[in-house]
Amino acid sequence: MKISNLSLAIGSVLALAAPALYAAETANTDETMVVTASRSQQKLSDVPRSVTVIEKEQLSRVMDQSRNINEALSMLVPGMGTSVHGNLSSKGQNQIRGRRVLLMIDGVSQNNSFLDFGQELSSIDPQNVERIEVIRGGSAVYGLGAQGGIINVITKRPEAGETQYRTKVGTNFQEFGSDSLSWNVYQEAQGGNDTDQWRIGLGYDQRGGSYDASGHRLPSINNADDMDNININGVWNRDFDAERSLTFNFGVRHLEDNDGWCATGGNGVEGKPAEAVHCGAGYGNNVVGKTTVGPNNVKRTFSNYQLRYQDIGFAWGMLDVTGYLMTQDTETYTFGMKDKLPGSPTQGQTLYGHNSTDFDRYGMKLNISSMVSWADITWGMDVEQQSFKQPNSVGYYNNTPDVEQFAIAPFSQFASQVTDNTTLSYGVRYEYVRLGVDDFIVGNTHNNAGKAVKGGNPDISEFLINVGATHYLTDNHQVFASFAQGMSTNEALRAIRAGDSDNVEGAIQPIKTDNYEVGFRGVVGLADYSLAGFYSSSDLGSTLNYDETNNRLESTRAPERVWGVEATLGFDILPNLRNDNTVSWQEGERKLDGDNYWQPLDGTRIAPIKVTSSFIYDTQDYGRYNLNMLYSGARDKSDEITDGAGYAVQSFFLMNMGAYYDLPVGTINVALENLLNDKYMTPYAQAERNNSRYYFAPGRRIYLGYEVKY
Repeated sequence: MKISNLSLAIGSVLALAAPALYAAETANTDETMVVTASRSQQKLSDVPRSVTVIEKEQLSRVMDQSRNINEALSMLVPGMGTSVHGNLSSKGQNQIRGRRVLLMIDGVSQNNSFLDFGQELSSIDPQNVERIEVIRGGSAVYGLGAQGGIINVITKRPEAGETQYRTKVGTNFQEFGSDSLSWNVYQEAQGGNDTDQWRIGLGYDQRGGSYDASGHRLPSINNADDMDNININGVWNRDFDAERSLTFNFGVRHLEDNDGWCATGGNGVEGKPAEAVHCGAGYGNNVVGKTTVGPNNVKRTFSNYQLRYQDIGFAWGMLDVTGYLMTQDTETYTFGMKDKLPGSPTQGQTLYGHNSTDFDRYGMKLNISSMVSWADITWGMDVEQQSFKQPNSVGYYNNTPDVEQFAIAPFSQFASQVTDNTTLSYGVRYEYVRLGVDDFIVGNTHNNAGKAVKGGNPDISEFLINVGATHYLTDNHQVFASFAQGMSTNEALRAIRAGDSDNVEGAIQPIKTDNYEVGFRGVVGLADYSLAGFYSSSDLGSTLNYDETNNRLESTRAPERVWGVEATLGFDILPNLRNDNTVSWQEGERKLDGDNYWQPLDGTRIAPIKVTSSFIYDTQDYGRYNLNMLYSGARDKSDEITDGAGYAVQSFFLMNMGAYYDLPVGTINVALENLLNDKYMTPYAQAERNNSRYYFAPGRRIYLGYEVKY
């Protein structure tokens, strides 16, 4: 470890935060507060960033007309890529403002920095969500991974009182085929007294298939169709007294394919969409009929456990300590693996089996928040250990070497009232990351199988800063500006596992991004608005490209810059009729080695212009209604927008609607997704043109649900 840099960083943070030792006050929670921007409670109107807060009821309405939380987020969050229908890898969807986003559950990262499968959105059970806070734009406040922003999912907390129950059942289907039928059930209970409160929830969801707007069956491999999932979540809280509490919460979600429809005949280059053929449970392309092995259903298990202690009477301020464990375990479907290892008994043969992944993350987060005469201060340290393994079922050398990563990061954040109308927010974080890789042999399926690679402990360390200001023009209007640095590591295992180098030194390289933003927001009568412009740059960005020669994804590193504009407008047309609108536009470029000019980033990174509009109408006695609309624009190749991938992106328009009716007991809801049955292809599928993922999105789907509380 680089002791000198680490000692300097810890010393700097402690010195900056020293005045907090002499004054501690609790924050005023009467105002609308957010926690994600600064790791402590802060008035939303004081945050010098673009922030989207999605409350439980708003998310529930959108989720009642959608089968995936990523589709709901694309409708609600400006700057976020339009959903990749049900795609468990969520490529394109997991980006905000053209850069990778950090997904957290209660402040704990769900991202895999070794190999970015992009499956973290699958770890969320929407029924367990209290609210979601989205920071749009890069940040280092929570550490690695937030180049494009942060999505922090805050789970439900229990309420004291008599035991309360909530039961929710639902079904959804399309008019094209009986195997599109899906159903779900969720049961929740909570209660407690002034000392101990608890809540537990259990859900099951069985999903059928999907059809496009013309009635053609869609592939289900690699997406959320033809799948079962079961989840359990809970929380227990003990209030020792008025100042101290201990909270334990957990969530486990298991997803498993129950059938298989494979993509065949697709040709992205020629614009020919793939068709679906029934390949059976556990089978991938070109494996149908193989008798040497049985089928292996795709399995994914996500789990999160947290133990949190809070003490608002702590001598140095409010003490907040969280210990956590997060795991992700997966098994792929059965597929062919050609043995390229010289001298192997099966050299040249193709054996059939599956890969597994075992990804673990555990650590501790320490926060201390205080108030002094000149600032609100939040300071502390994050310590974390990660590990990753990827064995296979056929007895080959592991596809990737076992790897571990240690990270430690002291930080300090400040918010100062510099004038009666101006708030200044600023902070520093030191990030130290060390990779651990043993000596290994390149796996059997690689072109240079059998090559010996020397392991090692490459590391990186960086100071990251942020500063921003919010100025109140009037009580109802603010202007804000900010500069924030974000950082993530490259997918080190993509380069390491291929054995392109004789050792692992230099395999871990930072992607450091400078993010600039300026904007306005406020309230005019019954309307609220925001307008923000942003610009981000990185000396060494990263874009995944498919290497046809070696049949693998490779990361292209190059200087990058991304810019754009986002706007929101909401107003109460009537006391019981609300309209909310968003507009997002972005562009980006990169400069490849040897080039003296900037090339536009392709459509797998840069989403086209997106416009959303929603209406909520509450008749009180005759039901509640909501209408959501989304327009995704075109990116024309003639404008050299898609120069990286070489493919244009066509526009489309979607409309979803829902209705809620209160019965003598409970509430019933009816919803229609893709109300107009528009035949379209998601922007990422159009831009990527991957033959196995190049097909249309689903047509109209009907939802029915019933919920009762007792």
